[in-house]
Amino acid sequence: MPTPMAPRLLLLAFGILTSLGVSAQTPAPPAPPPTVTVRTTVSHLDPKTGKSDVMSAPSVSVISGSEARVSVAGRPDPKDPKGKPESSMELVISPTVQPDGMLSISVRVSISHKAEVLDPKEAKRERKRESKAHDGTLVFYSVLAKEGLFSIQDSRSARRWYKLGATIEGWKLDSFDVEKNVLTVSQGPTHQELHLYKSSVEASASELSTVVTVRPGEVAKVPGVGGLELSVSASVSATPVAAPVAR
Repeated sequence: MPTPMAPRLLLLAFGILTSLGVSAQTPAPPAPPPTVTVRTTVSHLDPKTGKSDVMSAPSVSVISGSEARVSVAGRPDPKDPKGKPESSMELVISPTVQPDGMLSISVRVSISHKAEVLDPKEAKRERKRESKAHDGTLVFYSVLAKEGLFSIQDSRSARRWYKLGATIEGWKLDSFDVEKNVLTVSQGPTHQELHLYKSSVEASASELSTVVTVRPGEVAKVPGVGGLELSVSASVSATPVAAPVAR
């Protein structure tokens, strides 16, 4: 007798499902974020000689979206019996690969020079000046005029970068006099002038915080203040992905 139509259809459907089950593969896992290799070079003015000094950081490989910190010591001080470096550099690097392949690299640079030994009278004046600088609510440490960024320390000794219009502990950053290096802040009808704070250590430190967008292999140069210049380049390498396993 011929097989009824309904059982035939069931057998055919079962065969198709069995065939699909044999050849089906598990979905490929999402690709891991690529690795970015960042190269940086920083040039700055030596406060003692007035000449430009170049400090190159070793290449750093960072997973896209992550952060890396690098410390670099400068040239040994020939006058120091222990050969301690004249300066040091701290870098915080965070690269991100954009969907269009461009690289967005956040870089914070801080260069510190060895503080000079002051004579007792100058040291006393320095301590007096420092105590006055810290008896207010806010301390104005440094400025990136072109970027419109101001490094401000609050009453809890926390230091961050702010733009004009920002409010810190009730004080609003109103205006900045480039020639006098004076930042005017206000709290209601009260106005106060914050002079750029300088001590034997802070006067010899340079800071730069920026975000650059470059193509892989290109070099971006970012000027700062006090003769500081940052050069950044990067390349991208994809992390190999294991082939999906057939089941």
